[in-house]
Amino acid sequence: MNRKKLVKKDERRLLAKLLAGNKRAFREFYNVTKPRLLKWVESRVDNHKDAEEIVQDSFLSLIESLPVFRGKSSLKTFLTSIARHEIADYWRKKYAKKAILTVPFMDQVYTEKLYSSIETSVEVERVFAKLLPEEELILRLKYEDNLSVGEIAKKIGASVKATESKLFRARKAFQFAISKLNF
Repeated sequence: MNRKKLVKKDERRLLAKLLAGNKRAFREFYNVTKPRLLKWVESRVDNHKDAEEIVQDSFLSLIESLPVFRGKSSLKTFLTSIARHEIADYWRKKYAKKAILTVPFMDQVYTEKLYSSIETSVEVERVFAKLLPEEELILRLKYEDNLSVGEIAKKIGASVKATESKLFRARKAFQFAISKLNF
């Protein structure tokens, strides 16, 4: 039996154990895979703590994604792909935080022309009217209902990651819409 077939057979056995919830099999896979993955992630992010968190998130996402894993690649390749997405999310969040800290979201609403909460409310409603319904809903759930991203995700029937992306895009759309209104 050649090496490639042997690896695929071992990989299928490991996948079956992981899908069955075998903790020992997962622990062994984790212990063998983590050091190399951590080194790879560290080469792509700013610091060790963030890299550790990305690796942990990658393994958690792997566990969640195993039922839909089709086996067209190795588990290590699949895990690396997940980590690549986690790294992209890391950088997106990092730049989003910088943008929010530089130009705070609600500070754009409070301009010199607005004198009361009623006027502020009217201006916010004008901006909401320019957004897509989903963007408006997500922003209202976040800023009016004070829901967490996880709670919003459950309400709209999306994953937390997808909801974070939608919230980021909705904030951008709000910023764009407010810049186009004449205050």
